[in-house]
Amino acid sequence: MRRVKYNIEKESIDEQIRAGKFNPCLKLTFWDKAGTHTHIVGAGYSDTIDVYREGQETFVLTRNFGLGYIGLEIFDGQILVGEMFIQNDSEVEELVGSIDLTPYTIINRLAQCIE
Repeated sequence: MRRVKYNIEKESIDEQIRAGKFNPCLKLTFWDKAGTHTHIVGAGYSDTIDVYREGQETFVLTRNFGLGYIGLEIFDGQILVGEMFIQNDSEVEELVGSIDLTPYTIINRLAQCIE
């Protein structure tokens, strides 16, 4: 699994209207040998976002240290194939160990719960 550098922006108003949303989501875009990849993610504007890629799968980890939550979205190509959101401190501790672990370690631990 390798870390991915990405660009981030808000969805456009037209994209929001087409999706029937009232608030813009965040749109991550990155490039690799396979081409350009864009994913709409459920991250908040103040979240820490880490993106990793393995094969055709993209792992998007969102963490908010102040609010104590962790989210993981897994994409296969453009399709969301799994997601998990943990907001409870005891769940974070039970499933991950600590919100302060490396993103790679957190992704590996949460991905096992999704698959």
